[in-house]
Amino acid sequence: MRRRWFPLGLPLILFACAPVEPPVPVAPVDAGTVTAQAAVPAPEAAPAESAQALHSAWQATAPEPSDDGGVVHATAPALLGAVDLPEDAGSSLSLEPSLSQSASAGANTEALPGEEEPQVITESEVPVLELGPDGEPLIDTDDSASDDAIARNLDGGSAPASPGIAVGSDPNAPVANAGTETGPEPATTPIMGTDGDEDVVAEAPLTDVDAGMEPYAIPYAPDAGSLRVRRSIAVRSEPRQDSPSLGTVAQDMRVTWQGAMRGPDCDTWVQLQPRGWVCERYLEQNFREPRVRPLPRVEEGALTPGIYARVVGHRVRAYPSLALARRKRQGVLLKGSVTVKLLGQVKVGRRTFWRTSDGQYFEARVLREHRPSDFSGLDAEALASLPMPFAWAQSRAAPRTDVMVRKAPDARAERETVLPPRTLVSVRELSPDGQWVRIAEDHWVARDDLHVAWPLASPSIVEPGARWLDVDLEAQTLIAYEGDRPVYATLISSGKPGTDTPEGLFRIWVKFAEADMTGTMGSASYRVATVPWTMFFEGDFALHTAYWHDRFGEPVSHGCINLAPKDARALYGWTTPEVPTGWSMVHAMPDDPGTWVRIRGQAHEAPKKRRKSAPVVATVRDL
Repeated sequence: MRRRWFPLGLPLILFACAPVEPPVPVAPVDAGTVTAQAAVPAPEAAPAESAQALHSAWQATAPEPSDDGGVVHATAPALLGAVDLPEDAGSSLSLEPSLSQSASAGANTEALPGEEEPQVITESEVPVLELGPDGEPLIDTDDSASDDAIARNLDGGSAPASPGIAVGSDPNAPVANAGTETGPEPATTPIMGTDGDEDVVAEAPLTDVDAGMEPYAIPYAPDAGSLRVRRSIAVRSEPRQDSPSLGTVAQDMRVTWQGAMRGPDCDTWVQLQPRGWVCERYLEQNFREPRVRPLPRVEEGALTPGIYARVVGHRVRAYPSLALARRKRQGVLLKGSVTVKLLGQVKVGRRTFWRTSDGQYFEARVLREHRPSDFSGLDAEALASLPMPFAWAQSRAAPRTDVMVRKAPDARAERETVLPPRTLVSVRELSPDGQWVRIAEDHWVARDDLHVAWPLASPSIVEPGARWLDVDLEAQTLIAYEGDRPVYATLISSGKPGTDTPEGLFRIWVKFAEADMTGTMGSASYRVATVPWTMFFEGDFALHTAYWHDRFGEPVSHGCINLAPKDARALYGWTTPEVPTGWSMVHAMPDDPGTWVRIRGQAHEAPKKRRKSAPVVATVRDL
């Protein structure tokens, strides 16, 4: 099995798998929903000793692990090695292939892990693209497009492209200046301004690259309010191309600057706010105020940054332009399972076409919309009002059915009531055999019907008060902590038995606002567009949104940790490294290390007859 992650227009990461009181505001959990779920009255929280005793009893009566053995990727001696940051992740990564490189005959019928049945796209509240004189969409509706880009297109122009550089190419690639290549400077020197009758340039503060450097000037007009980023480009830690990448600033952001220097590989390196260096050829002065936006952009009230759809049918083709789509010419024949992000639709007579985020066109009849889950976890305020430990009531054997509550810890006991899936309950007592849990007086629920959030102390390697994540694979839960205080809790979907999520202690090493995924499952291939809020914690294992299913609480992935959109968005803003506003990707650095992630336990398959699985290869990973 082989998977690939493709950050949008950025380097990819090769697969072998497939309000939390944050510094950046996130959408709060609806307190009313929490109240509505708590169908069983919750008593006062148990003392810490009682909670620890319950957890010990729970572990002592746990079922035997399955014969696949799980996958352990980090042992105590290797913990520090597990969090080492690559010198420059971009140096070993490849570019995203276009759909034309995936051309092959076949049916688009394979499903993603845990995928819900997609729906026919409704006609209400969908973006409609306006056509220009040439019959093609007039406005570029790419997520990163600003009102500047839209205005240029409305005027009949187009965004200026960097010489010799295609939009969407690798931002870590060496910069090239077609026709006027000057070659590297022998040494880094300050850029001086001009005087007399020539233009006067704005003064800039000192940089900290070279101690004792004299003040210098920046070659932009004094009334330039900002610098527009002409294409998504890597931000370097120092003013040279071979320095480590801090992350990527997105196209069309209007940024501010601190200073400039001459240096190797570029005539002028510009130091941006809040940090890092970008070659001047990827910037242009703008007379408007600075403006940066959090990425990915999400419309008010929306769960995800756009509409996502699965391509269905046999011998489906993607077209590079609307004109070719209308004539059904020069289309690329797709294979496997393809999921796309839709930007807008165009009606031509009785036919409707959709444009995707990568500029392809599909007929509406071959698209089925994914409806993202609106499930969300509990924030710090909600957790403060709940007893610890608590649990989500959700059957492992039949997750969408009501959970039975008995008057005694016996399957033959009289039924007391039933609970809707994901009802919040308290955990008060364990039966002697460990198979039943008392959630209130004379209210007992089967152990397999509960996903318990256990409060645990932080690992010794985590600094006091630091933020960290605890993932319980057996319970399919995630708790975010500040020190020993839980500030967010939710259900997850980890790797199913046979394609396990790695256990151990890791650190988030890179975060992407959106990333494409491609790979294979057996003989079938898949391609998933723009997965939002992606956080890699161990090689190419990641926490990320899963907009294609609502099976949180079930291990259905191929190794990564799937999150509901609201949860992924909240955790993306809360975890480190912190993503500067307007950046689409950020690396962890020594002065901004990634959040610790502890993954423990082992996911268990739903109680049913199982086939003996083949030995697990340690490099099998997921979605």
